[in-house]
Amino acid sequence: MSKDKKTYAKSKLSGQKKFGEDTQEFRDSVEHAQSFGKKYQSIEDMPDSMVPEKWDFRNIKGYDYTGELRDQGACGSCFTMGFVQTIEARMKLKYAQQAKKLEPISP
Repeated sequence: MSKDKKTYAKSKLSGQKKFGEDTQEFRDSVEHAQSFGKKYQSIEDMPDSMVPEKWDFRNIKGYDYTGELRDQGACGSCFTMGFVQTIEARMKLKYAQQAKKLEPISP
């Protein structure tokens, strides 16, 4: 079995701008992405009328807040990989202004 790491392309729906770049556009994206958490203490405080019709972490104002694509192979860890990638996306959202690139928490 080859030890070469495969690379996978993300969908065209994913944001194409460079995550973490030092631009006002990126800062605006982070502000927008973090706005609900700053405005409401809990989900119960958020009125139904404020819940967005569509919210996609792959593209928030042109930036992709999700991690790299991974192939877990035939090991059957899809639920684990889904959980890990969700945590990574949340970390990118929370620490977007402090780190240009967060390291993945799993291979």
